Amino acid sequence: MNSVRITYDSEGDTLYISFGQPRGGTGYQISDQILLRLEPAGCVPVGLTIFNFLHHINSGQGIELDDVDDDLATALASKPVSQFLRVRKHNGKLAAYLREPSLREAVST
Repeated sequence: MNSVRITYDSEGDTLYISFGQPRGGTGYQISDQILLRLEPAGCVPVGLTIFNFLHHINSGQGIELDDVDDDLATALASKPVSQFLRVRKHNGKLAAYLREPSLREAVST
């Protein structure tokens, strides 16, 4: 991973994570709480947005994911996304768990 830029909007409780140099990407709403952006020409992650961030980081519970195809599952399980989210099965469905402590430290409350 070349560089990571993390921006937190405290008013909207939204965490924005950009991977590498700024570039366009196609957004995939993998839940009502997570948006994953990938390069249009492949499955290379360019960004990740987490809505209601503090709620999720403080709850310690997973965020249930919508139907995720194989390409999205691969992107979620690979670096750099896997450094911020851990995806595993919970009650027969995929769920994303925010990794700690790096994300908590990224946002001073």
